[in-house]
Amino acid sequence: MHTPIVILLVTLTLSLSVAAQDTGRGWQWYEEVTPAPKAPPERRVKTVTSQPKAAPKSATEQLDAWQAAFLEAKAAAVLHPSVENVHKLQQLIDESWARSEKLEAAWQQVQLKYPELDYNAQHPTGEQAKRQFFERKDAAIEATLTRLAHEGAGLFFVFNHDDVYLKEYATQVNAFAKAQGLSLLGISMDGSALPELDTVKNNHGKLKVAVTPALILVNPTRHTQVAVSYGIKSMEDVKRHIHFVETGYKDAP
Repeated sequence: MHTPIVILLVTLTLSLSVAAQDTGRGWQWYEEVTPAPKAPPERRVKTVTSQPKAAPKSATEQLDAWQAAFLEAKAAAVLHPSVENVHKLQQLIDESWARSEKLEAAWQQVQLKYPELDYNAQHPTGEQAKRQFFERKDAAIEATLTRLAHEGAGLFFVFNHDDVYLKEYATQVNAFAKAQGLSLLGISMDGSALPELDTVKNNHGKLKVAVTPALILVNPTRHTQVAVSYGIKSMEDVKRHIHFVETGYKDAP
């Protein structure tokens, strides 16, 4: 029966060995092992990318959008004339009138704030004021023609034989030139004659005129040649155009 005794002795020996290793721990030898502290989870900050704000629409874009809406409403009312479609179109029409009234009011304010932009201030519309305005302008035109006559200025009457109303127009220009004291010379582009004028010469390619008949004001004193009329014009228009040219294109006809 030695074998059980040997086993017992070995068991005791192992138990004492383990106990010797844990001497002094007492009841703490049975405590649970405290797990190592875990590092706090990493905080991830969610980055929100802000979207850039859309640029405000320009005035042109806004007007294009409004006009497109108006045209669409108009088309819908014409093609499908329901109460809803016509009502929407009428709303846009009323809005258009309201905008026009605001624009007119602002326009009137501009005329008062910036009188130099008021057309009526420079070109009166009252009957008596208009009469005086045109009388002064006519006097300025006559003064210009008188000065040109004193400077020896004249007109080139440039023509082709197939110009419409050529003879009638040449007769009027001839009478006008004599009345104003301006010399007159006919210039034939195609070598044709014109008995209604006292003097006619062939062009021979010297003048380049795209439209005939044409009147060219010639001033030998200043050595200038400038077109003052193309086609058929009244003599009043010719006078005003001459004055317009002579004022440096400032006093419009």
